[in-house]
Amino acid sequence: MSEEMLVGAAEVVITPPVGTELAGYFQPRVSEGVISELKAKAIVAGDGAERVAIVACDLITMVAEISRAARDKIHAATGIPGERVLICSTHTHTGPELRPNRHIARNEEWIATLPGLIADAAIAAAENQRPAIMSVGSEAEEGLAFNRRFRYRDSTELFGVHGDGSDVVGPAGPTDPELGVVKFSADEGADPFALICNYSLHIDVTGGNLISADFPAVMTEVIRGVYGPDTIVLYVQGACGNINHVPYLLERPWPRKGVEKSQQVGRALGAKAVCIAEKALPSEDTTVDAAQEILQVPAYPLDDIVERNVAEAKAEHPPKPGGCHQRLLQIIDDYDPDKVTPREVQAIRLGDAIFCSAPGEYFVEWGLEIKSWSPHPYTFIAELANDSVGYIPTFEAFRRGGYEATPVVSVISTPALGQMIADANFRHCEKLRRDREKP
Repeated sequence: MSEEMLVGAAEVVITPPVGTELAGYFQPRVSEGVISELKAKAIVAGDGAERVAIVACDLITMVAEISRAARDKIHAATGIPGERVLICSTHTHTGPELRPNRHIARNEEWIATLPGLIADAAIAAAENQRPAIMSVGSEAEEGLAFNRRFRYRDSTELFGVHGDGSDVVGPAGPTDPELGVVKFSADEGADPFALICNYSLHIDVTGGNLISADFPAVMTEVIRGVYGPDTIVLYVQGACGNINHVPYLLERPWPRKGVEKSQQVGRALGAKAVCIAEKALPSEDTTVDAAQEILQVPAYPLDDIVERNVAEAKAEHPPKPGGCHQRLLQIIDDYDPDKVTPREVQAIRLGDAIFCSAPGEYFVEWGLEIKSWSPHPYTFIAELANDSVGYIPTFEAFRRGGYEATPVVSVISTPALGQMIADANFRHCEKLRRDREKP
């Protein structure tokens, strides 16, 4: 018989009121209705103060002020230390803004309730823990995720294909096709009561002015259609800073955006997740553990790239509304290049699986690097975890350009942050492996 661990799962609705502005674009959008409720979904595993928790939220990002407050509430109610609680976001672009001092207004009244709602999900999960068998599996899912940066013949790189595409050489980087599934069942042969699904795909599919959890909501309904309406499904976002859903170079009659595209992606991933869950093998180890490191992260310097971008922005009369140049001119005067900010990197181990975090939109190359060096049987990335630093590109991307590598606007941290996070996660992987090997 497979070894058991204590596991609880729960979810709480966190949808803001209609009329709240939606995050994700440079132009404000006021929500006019709801397609699918936004939720905080939690897994709590282990025993006593040694338990760990993962809470996945249907939000554009997570910010430290929210995660700290939620962790404090979780600790007070359950005894689980904050450093053993990972709070991440799916990155839906049809949800509210959490980041302060942005061009999209925060709903401060709703923000005040959010830490309590997130905490409620973890507290409820802790209260319904039961003996469970954890199984893990993963497979490649191709054809839904695409690298959205392209190399042009002048050696630059841009987000998307511009013009007729004749100047495009090809995608500027890889994807990570791994779809990982962690399954929790009451006993062998029983349907799971909870799943964690991990994939690398930007959640900006539905668009429009309606609140939506986007394709993870569709994915959840597909899975619930098989395992029952009470199944808790966490979508933990992988390293997708430069990955989206658009097949730029494919001339096929696929939907490109909107509800129809969200349904296509969600149905495909949901069906594949069920397939993986049905073949997943029980974890050979049921240890749960966590590791945390606080990095002191310098701001992006005022280098020649910033100087060039500012000059280009000032030369554009007037700057294109809603574009990077306009945003740069709005914020450059108050930008502090000497600022150093503490940023958290955390890892959560669940038996044979480890979730390595990043506090922002992590380029897929970094996620693949962490996976390649990890000693654990299954390594998954959890980006947008506990904090928000914006995009975290590769070193090369800064010199080659593109929206995701635009200093001050898209990137606020040192170009070294990607490697700093990768190295911290490598240390976490080694630490949690050594802890695992202790008698």
